[in-house]
Amino acid sequence: MVTMLRFARVAACALSVLFTGVVGAYPDKPVRLLVPYPPGGITDVLTRSLAELMRKDLGQPVIVENKPGANTALAAQALATAPADGYTVMMAAAATVVMNPLLYAKLGYDPVRDFTPVARIAETPLVLVVRTDSPARTLADLVAAAKAKPAEASFASTGMGSTLHLAGELLQLETGTQMLHVPYKGSAPALNGVLGGETQFMIDSVGSSIPLIKGGKLRAIAVTSAKRLPALPEVPTVAESGVPGFDVSTWFGLLVPRQTPVAIVNRLNAAVALAVRDPAFRAQFEAVGLVVPAPIDAAAFAQFIQAETAKWAPLIKAKNITLE
Repeated sequence: MVTMLRFARVAACALSVLFTGVVGAYPDKPVRLLVPYPPGGITDVLTRSLAELMRKDLGQPVIVENKPGANTALAAQALATAPADGYTVMMAAAATVVMNPLLYAKLGYDPVRDFTPVARIAETPLVLVVRTDSPARTLADLVAAAKAKPAEASFASTGMGSTLHLAGELLQLETGTQMLHVPYKGSAPALNGVLGGETQFMIDSVGSSIPLIKGGKLRAIAVTSAKRLPALPEVPTVAESGVPGFDVSTWFGLLVPRQTPVAIVNRLNAAVALAVRDPAFRAQFEAVGLVVPAPIDAAAFAQFIQAETAKWAPLIKAKNITLE
């Protein structure tokens, strides 16, 4: 019995050394970084800039692979079936781990079962915009008009269940208004709907609206973040404009398959922390309306995701918003 116990201890130590050696050598080959959107957009640019900084720290290429479709679900499904070895990572959006599970009855992945959160990268606050010739110059003006003529009140979004749509629903709930939601297939056509007078306003990502705001084609009424944005310092927050506590942003962060070793998760988190502290990286994206928050560890990112789910679940249930 003693001999067997000694053998078991030796075997366990050997496995521990082998496992530690494998993790300690990570990465020893290129890392694949999935991005769930097409090339050229702000998420793609963010991912590629992050990948370059991570490459410098990890000492291996970080290869970005665009896998768009199904509101980020295609990339998420690919991640869920990838080996849990740290060599497949995903730049996930809020839709991936918060919105999709709340909106779809059938989803090809389960974020709790299939993924481990690694690190938060950036947040994209939203901005409420109207045409420059709109009589609404403040959020209070817009709310008053919606209450006075509810049949004429409408807002554009990039589609049912999008964060932009849900932000509009939350605004209605908080202001006691009823407005018609007009979904479009993408930000550009939705903004054109506002510019063409088809809808009264849109809550859009700052990155896509800011050129039109700076160009004098749209007026920014309020931003949805808790604080004013460096890119639009003169624009008040929704909370400042009479809706206390209103704080909505889309956000991006890294995920890996669920059983990825903790040491690898922490190594990736450290690489992200170094990247988001880079002054040039921060300046590049804050100039176009993104917020690059201070780095947090993997456990804190997991708690952040849980809090986001708790925020949106009651609204989606109350409004009975579902997608097929």
